[in-house]
Amino acid sequence: MKTSVWIAAMALCTFGPANAQLLRKIAKAADQANTANDIVKATGDTGKAVKGKVAGGSGATGMKLNWSEFNQTPAVTFNSLLYGTQVFLNGGTRLENYTATFVPGTKAGGGKVDAIREQSEYLKIKVYKGDQFITYFEYDGGQKYDEGKKIKYGAPSSRYQINGEWVGDTDVDLKKWGVGNYRLDFVAGDKMYYSFDFEVAKVTNNDTYAGVNEMYVARGPWNNYAYMNYADTGNLIFGFYLTHEEFKPDPANARNTTKGVKWSVKLLKDGKPYAQHYGNGPNKAQVRQAEWGDNQCAFKTVDKPNEALKFANLTDGSYKVEVTVEGEAKPRTYHFDVKDKKIVQIAQQDRAKNTDPTHLIEGWNDYFWMKLEK
Repeated sequence: MKTSVWIAAMALCTFGPANAQLLRKIAKAADQANTANDIVKATGDTGKAVKGKVAGGSGATGMKLNWSEFNQTPAVTFNSLLYGTQVFLNGGTRLENYTATFVPGTKAGGGKVDAIREQSEYLKIKVYKGDQFITYFEYDGGQKYDEGKKIKYGAPSSRYQINGEWVGDTDVDLKKWGVGNYRLDFVAGDKMYYSFDFEVAKVTNNDTYAGVNEMYVARGPWNNYAYMNYADTGNLIFGFYLTHEEFKPDPANARNTTKGVKWSVKLLKDGKPYAQHYGNGPNKAQVRQAEWGDNQCAFKTVDKPNEALKFANLTDGSYKVEVTVEGEAKPRTYHFDVKDKKIVQIAQQDRAKNTDPTHLIEGWNDYFWMKLEK
């Protein structure tokens, strides 16, 4: 442990709560500085790192975990990544509410991890722009379920209140770091086990009378993926993501930044009409400005228009999904196959076919992901 971090840790034992919180913040800053130093040593370039070299390899400084606790490699559910990774139009972010799977809760030398007291050595997310390290956030990891196979990354616990004033960061200042490709490295103990890549873009407005002249937006997997979900009701549910990047979607009311968008879905089997979204007429989504929203619908088959299509009733064949979105020039199309009455997972989701566990699409047993066809 570096001297500065050791001094701060020792001080926590002797000072009051407010000072202790401040010293924890100092310790974190020192740890970040040490990580940055490790990056320089690894590459010889200030602020640069070979992907995985520091965050996932010898540069990881957390406790050693029992990585053989589960038979499966750890991952983060794809739907929680798309829900929890938020970029706000003002250049702020929110990185929380992730669900990780098969992350060890025991140490290599035996004994359980104390997710609260040992959080500084347990769960982190390290943030990179390209290969440049920016910062990291700590998570307590105290919420587990499904026999410990799932663990929740709630809100970052990197922010503290001292004398009634909040200090420390829980987001990334995109105005400072700018547009480009970003990466979140999920770290547990001594290992980086998962990465999530996305893009940050900026849209500008030349209207000098407008209240907002620039928007920061996230792009990437939200644009490119949709899913079939095995709902608790037994219904087959389709879901995809929408946002809009208009500064004034409602000409009559500049304060209204939400946009109503009509959309509909058709499901073809072996090239023939099979089902469509449940209900009469198109669906209507209330799409938020510069924020991705998840939109879902059930299906009704062409021969049973009064009944919702059950997941268990899917029969073997080749299926095509056509999503028509108001304002888009052509339908979004996706494809999936059913074999032995089960949806065939795409290679990136299938653990038997995926070649990079750090980028596995984790759907658990109820989300089946489809990639947008070009």
